[in-house]
Parts: sequence; C-alpha cells; structure tokens
Amino acid sequence: MFVRFSLPVILLLFALAALQFSSAVSAQDGESFLERAIPLAQKSQRETAVPASVTLAQAIWETGRGASPIGEANNYFGIKAAAFSDDTVNVGPLATGWVWAWTKEWNGSRLVDKRERFRAYKSMEDSFRDHGLLLATNARYSDAMRAVDDPREFARRLAAAGYATSPTYARDLIRVMDGENLYRYDLPRNAFEVIEQAPTLEVNAGEIFQIYFDVKNTGFGTWSPAAEYYLVSANDNRFGAPARIELDQLVPPERVKRWALTMFAPSRDGTYSTVWQMKHGNQNVGEPLRAQVRVRALPLPQVWLWLGGTCLVAVLAVIATLFFGYVRYQKKTLRSLHV
Repeated sequence: MFVRFSLPVILLLFALAALQFSSAVSAQDGESFLERAIPLAQKSQRETAVPASVTLAQAIWETGRGASPIGEANNYFGIKAAAFSDDTVNVGPLATGWVWAWTKEWNGSRLVDKRERFRAYKSMEDSFRDHGLLLATNARYSDAMRAVDDPREFARRLAAAGYATSPTYARDLIRVMDGENLYRYDLPRNAFEVIEQAPTLEVNAGEIFQIYFDVKNTGFGTWSPAAEYYLVSANDNRFGAPARIELDQLVPPERVKRWALTMFAPSRDGTYSTVWQMKHGNQNVGEPLRAQVRVRALPLPQVWLWLGGTCLVAVLAVIATLFFGYVRYQKKTLRSLHV
C-alpha cells in the first residue's frame, strides 16, 4: 500500500526536517562556543579579577551565544572604537582596527537603530582579554571592580556605569548567569595547587633538616604580605620551626611560592607527620600541607659522642664566660688603683 502526499505536504515535511537540523546544529555550535569561551573567561579573571560568569554572560548575550561577534570582527562584547575630533580612532591596546556595524541603542524611550564603530580583533582570545582589561583599568567601572566577589552585584554596577544603554541589561545578564549556572566557572579568590614538596626525609635524632612546599596560586587574587597571607602549624610536630611564618613576597595568579621550613629532629626515633595550613586572615587557603619525617635513633657510640660534644661545648662556654668576666674584673681593678 502506498501513501501519496501532495506537494505542499512534502514541502512542509522538508521544512520541518530542515528546522530540526538547524536547531541541532545551532545547539551544537552554542556548546562549542561555551567550551572555547570558558577557559578564556577564567584566564581573564586571573589577570583582571573580572568574574568569569559575568564575562561569559556578556559574550552569550552580546553575540547570541557566539553566533554573531559583529561579522568578522571577533568582537564578543560589543566594545566600541572611540573617534576623536582629529579623525583618529582609539581601538585600545589589543584590537587590530575597527569596523562599522549597525546596533540598537536605547534613546530613553525606545530602541533605535544606530551605526557605530566597533573594535576588530585578530582572535576570540584578544577580544576576551581586551574586555577584562577595559573593565579593570577604566575608572568608569571602578565601582563594579569593588564587587568582584559577587557576580550579580558586579553585573548591576556594570550596567549602572553605562556599559550598555539597555535599561534591562543587568537583569538580562543575571538571567543568563542564573539560567545556565555560569557561577560554577568562577575561580575562587584563594586557591593553590601543590607543584612539588619535600619527599619523606630520613634524618638522625638531633639533626637539622629542611622541608618545603611549592604551591601555585590558582585563584584570581594576588597573595601579598599586606593582605595577611601566612603559613601556620596545624599540629604539634613543628620541630622548632616558628608556629607562624609570614608571606614575604607578592604571589600573583599562576605564580609559585616556596614555603621552606628549617627544623630540628626530635631525640626519639619514629615516623612523624608535620602539618601546615596556609591562611588569609582567619580563612584557610586550600587543604593542609603534610610532610613525613623518619627519625633514626643514633647508634650508642654516636649518642655518647653527641652527648660528649654537647657537654664539651657547654664546658667551653662556661670557661669562656668566666675568663672574660675575670678580664673585665682585672681591668676595673687596675682603673681603680690608678685613680
């Protein structure tokens, strides 16, 4: 049995199939865009502290999820090029030029079409980086930069500063961030990765030794002594090391800090664990840092040798003290006789 379809029905079926295929391709392109955008937004956050969630929401909103970065301009944030009275055009530090494009602007009562100059970039990466630098260095957005720990508030202040003319711009960005949970891509202010640390050490009782932890700043904040970053002992086995060690240098994101601790092995043999915690003020930064130390008991002859050496040093110190005391006494006596 054959079913006959009229030409209009066949055309309708083809149209529906094409629409379904187009939707699938569009969704795939959108996911591909997000996969490329996430690491760029996080890199920008490390460099400038602009929340990755806000950067992603702006790129999604301004380009229709990457579909229209102003033609071939690779401009994912609608950043304009400023024209001056002498006919020169400021395209910023990273753009390669500018293009004309039509956009919609709010004139106070409605959206109107307007032709504007927009920055053009060599790559998507340059566009993302220029966006972060613009927000972080332009005084116009300084109020927003004081809210980098709160993406929603950042979006509100960004809109209030006039990033876009749309009166609903903040709500639009927040709706995108909430709907796609873009906050999961935000970097923590304080985080680290252990790059290397001292291996398990075997030392003799009473021996001086050193352990270290190389930690990479993987957050978006710079560690600094003025901001009260420090390392503190988290158990009783600090073996003569200070209980608290202050940070002594600036550690920007992606840089490595070595915490080095000099210790004295205890007199009793055994395996010990020394635990340290990095802190920012009263807040813990990352997981505790742990190192193992195996202490060997000294053989009996070495014990006597060590005790003898210790006693000898003590005796010599006493003799030296008495000698120099006697010399001072003699000098004082001679001066009194001359008087």
